[in-house]
Amino acid sequence: MARALHQRGLAITECCVEERTFLPYLSSAKKRGDFYRLLHSYAFRLFLRDLLALRNRFLPERLGPFFSAESVEEMAGQVERLALIRRGPAGTIRLLAEAVTDFGDTFEWFVAEILHRQFHTDVLWGVTIPGLSCGGDFDILALLSGKLLYLETKTSPPKHIEQKEMRAFVQRVRKLSPDIAILLVDTHLRMKDKLVPLLSEALREEGAERWEMTRVEKETFEWNGRLFLTNSKREIGANLALCLRSYFLDRFFG
Repeated sequence: MARALHQRGLAITECCVEERTFLPYLSSAKKRGDFYRLLHSYAFRLFLRDLLALRNRFLPERLGPFFSAESVEEMAGQVERLALIRRGPAGTIRLLAEAVTDFGDTFEWFVAEILHRQFHTDVLWGVTIPGLSCGGDFDILALLSGKLLYLETKTSPPKHIEQKEMRAFVQRVRKLSPDIAILLVDTHLRMKDKLVPLLSEALREEGAERWEMTRVEKETFEWNGRLFLTNSKREIGANLALCLRSYFLDRFFG
């Protein structure tokens, strides 16, 4: 991966920094494996995000209607077995991963692991490339069949994603010129209502002649067969596979 970027005249100053993730608090390879498997559950990811937001103010009833008391108890037990929390009386929780302030870096690692394990890619996450006018922070970079993939992740719900973030994503795509780019939003909500229009507008602002996005399948959309927008409904690996299949196949006479 570093060689591929070097061939583009680019250098990496930072990548795969674990300090802002849950990883340093997982004391064994088995616990990391268990954590990776648990992260495939959207409900578990939401639980961790709420846990990070509430921190030591956490109480089960503050999680709202999405979680039942039984599911909260089950997930709290799973996180406690990983030694990421300590539970006290009346359901209170003390977060032991004190250096973790948000879920974004951990989610980048998780998606990079999916690419590595399911698609056998050479992959880096949390990548910093200095000297770029668009800002040099790239969530995930990977090589697939010699093609450079840039994958941006969002853990905020669509209502909190604004035009400036879409514009910044498109500007990074333009500057890096990857072979394929994917914007993955960790939500089960629809992409068509807000995010497809925002990304289409960002493409138009960057001068794309045909800037409307078209549906590939369900909540996965594409532009020009190279830039994709998808969510995490069904399963992240399956949605990434859909994007990659759409890019690699049916192109011989294209």
